[in-house]
Amino acid sequence: MEPADVPDNLQLEMIDLQSNDELKAKFNSVPLLEFYKLYVTSKDFPNLRRHAQRFAAVFGTTYCCEQFFSKLTLAKTRFRSRLTDSNLENQLRVASSSQPADLARLIRAKQLQPSH
Repeated sequence: MEPADVPDNLQLEMIDLQSNDELKAKFNSVPLLEFYKLYVTSKDFPNLRRHAQRFAAVFGTTYCCEQFFSKLTLAKTRFRSRLTDSNLENQLRVASSSQPADLARLIRAKQLQPSH
């Protein structure tokens, strides 16, 4: 990419980045997000790093929204049309959480029905 093709605030940093042979080698050998995370420091390339973070965040947010919408469509099928908004909200909260369930604790907390 030519420095003239990028916004003015990134041009000098782009020239510095392209003139660094060590960074060029890293750019060609590691995945793009890893390159920006590990080698494009906010001390040396503050504008370029900020621009890369904003760009990467867009894709992460879009992915999360798509995943959540997929879970919503699975939860709201015609066979489950009687779900209340409250139950649906709770189900989606659990489905989209990355926190693992502590099943052993839940089982211990559940009171078993005594036999008659």
